Amino acid sequence: MQVRFWGTRGSIPTPGHRTAIYGGNTSCVEVQATDGTTLILDCGTGIRLLGLDMLRRAGPHRIHLLIGHTHWDHIQGFPFFTPAFLPGTELNIYGSAGFQRSLEDSLSGQMQYSYFPVKLKELASRLHYTELEEGCFRIGDVYVQTQYLNHTAPAIAYRISSDGATVAYVTDHEPFWNSPGPVFHHPGDQRHIEFIRGADLVIHDAQYTSDEYHTKIGWGHSPADYATDVAAAAGVPRLALFHHDPTHDDGAIKLLEEAQRLRAAAMGSLLDVFAAAEGMAFDIVGKGGEKTVAEDSALDRRPIAGGRVMIVSPHHPDFVAIEQVLPDDGLLLTPVPEGQTALQVAVRTAPDLVIINARLADGDGASFIQPLRSLLNKPDLPILLLTEGRDGTETLYSAESIATDYLAKPFSPPMLRTRVRAWLARTIGTVGTPLEVILPPPDQDIDPVTLQEDFPQVGTMEEVLASIPIFASLSPDQLERLVASSTEHSFPPGYVLVCQDDPGEDTYVIVSGRARVTETVSDSPVQMFLGEVGPGEIVGEIGVLRQRSRSASVVTLERTRCIAIPAKVFLELLQNSTAMSLALLQVLAGRLYDADRLLARHAPDPLTGLPGRRAFHELYRRLTAGAKRRGTSILLLVLDVLHLKDINDRFGYTVGDDVLRTLADALIESSRSTDLVSRYGSDEFAVLMVEAGAENAELIIKRVQQKLRALTISRGIPLRIECRIGYTVSMSPPETADELLRLADDQMQGKRYGQAK
Repeated sequence: MQVRFWGTRGSIPTPGHRTAIYGGNTSCVEVQATDGTTLILDCGTGIRLLGLDMLRRAGPHRIHLLIGHTHWDHIQGFPFFTPAFLPGTELNIYGSAGFQRSLEDSLSGQMQYSYFPVKLKELASRLHYTELEEGCFRIGDVYVQTQYLNHTAPAIAYRISSDGATVAYVTDHEPFWNSPGPVFHHPGDQRHIEFIRGADLVIHDAQYTSDEYHTKIGWGHSPADYATDVAAAAGVPRLALFHHDPTHDDGAIKLLEEAQRLRAAAMGSLLDVFAAAEGMAFDIVGKGGEKTVAEDSALDRRPIAGGRVMIVSPHHPDFVAIEQVLPDDGLLLTPVPEGQTALQVAVRTAPDLVIINARLADGDGASFIQPLRSLLNKPDLPILLLTEGRDGTETLYSAESIATDYLAKPFSPPMLRTRVRAWLARTIGTVGTPLEVILPPPDQDIDPVTLQEDFPQVGTMEEVLASIPIFASLSPDQLERLVASSTEHSFPPGYVLVCQDDPGEDTYVIVSGRARVTETVSDSPVQMFLGEVGPGEIVGEIGVLRQRSRSASVVTLERTRCIAIPAKVFLELLQNSTAMSLALLQVLAGRLYDADRLLARHAPDPLTGLPGRRAFHELYRRLTAGAKRRGTSILLLVLDVLHLKDINDRFGYTVGDDVLRTLADALIESSRSTDLVSRYGSDEFAVLMVEAGAENAELIIKRVQQKLRALTISRGIPLRIECRIGYTVSMSPPETADELLRLADDQMQGKRYGQAK
């Protein structure tokens, strides 16, 4: 492999005579494998010069751009990468999705007309986007492995192997713990060392001196000492100090380089340390084969929405701070003040991740780590311990009580969010995937006796109901009346406990197991995830209170035992017990608050009333899951309104808005209620049709044209609406819509459909 540095600076470009030796362009490294595969690591401003150099090479170009993360200094050169403007270029872009933004969204954000004269969609090259998780994948003969880094945004490192040579690209990254090398006790630092072990060259973040780092903790970058120490601990032969601080001139970087060479020598290491400089190029000759540090595919998306996080802290501000950090990730947060209470609550909530304060009122937070894992039978349950310091003097506990991760207070909010996302993506897999629900045959229930052995004994019905806060205030006579009229049932996974729009006949108390609450989107079979319920919670109470049809569906996620309370008895007890009414009111208020926050994430586009990009991707999974089970095809259409900016400039934004609304209405009138119509971008629409094939595509496109023409005339729009339409068909839809969107977009190029006034 050959490596060449085109940009070595971090944070912001620093051109000038003071940075002439090591360079002033931001991050960009080119790697060429012996089979000719070209990989580019990051697209800071250094990619401009790389692009110009590529024009002198034989084309057409097939390029693989690997982006560590989407902070500006790692993507700001992309609009100036000349090969991206050429029709013959195929540009495959890989990277981690940002906070609630896709890789494509992050790149296109800096290429809006407000900031740049050319939009991302207007580039002539063929662009393909692949969002990565932690894992491995191949690009031809090149083996690529990824691992999450400790940064203020979802960032990943790349380990690239070809023909026995390996390069590890590790930027931006901060020590997990401020422990002096060569021994590292934090699990994150240990994972980091194992990731780079065996590499022939490590390109590592080394932005600060150790003195500077003390004032930059939580900024997401490493001191040079740490880069040298982890490289020495991993036994790698060569280390390139990278991501130079914008305040460091050539003289400062030279001193840093010399200091790290002396540090390596003092440790008795043969590590060759050098500061990366623009224009530096050399061949990497390896001595071994590929080392596997990741087992899972990096191409498998692992959504975390619906993940359950328990926060154990006696300090309410801790929960408030964490809640503010995780507002848009769709996580279910449960605050608990004490360790013993956490053990009780964990049985009911089955958390996917626990954040626990090191200092609790009833003991050391670390002492509850092993009991939590044993109680839940999850030896690998990720537990993040909040500590009071990270200066190397605080204990990182014994093997019996070791946490998965440690974070010192005051913590960096985006760094905590990144850590939580990384651990959930590693451990909960495909949380939020749709279930194939089981509907009971007409007039037939499931025999509770047949499933009795699947559940542990949790007490008599009277004991269970008396332990539920809502019923705790009932008198003995009232409790006896409740028990006498209630029945107990057990259900398998996927059973529809409550079906939306059915009459509200019973209220259910969940004794054991878990269920998911969903709401069907209006005029669509798609279901929106609202939350989960577990032991001690009730469902179906809203339909009983309103004496109307159910407002949502409840589907069991695992074998679940419930107590069914007749609506008449439930209402009678509410009328006779003020305390029970108040307890129920508190429960409903909490659920409404959570539901409002979740529904806000899926609010329709205010202009057209259609689902947006984010809702499209979430609803895609649920619609295509049904198509897969039935073995039917799907048809995906993408539409792009042409010249929208010119329309806004000439006629005003009111007319531009009318154009978008008209196209949205034409799509709705041309599709079925079972189809998904969305406004995918500012001037882009996507339509997903289940049980439709290629033979239907042209007919549907003509129908859209006719509807659009008729609406344009009837609404008096003073122009001819033009759009491009592309489509693709799949008999086996992928897990995510990205590949189908790319295929439809490729098919769309060059096709234009005009509608007369």
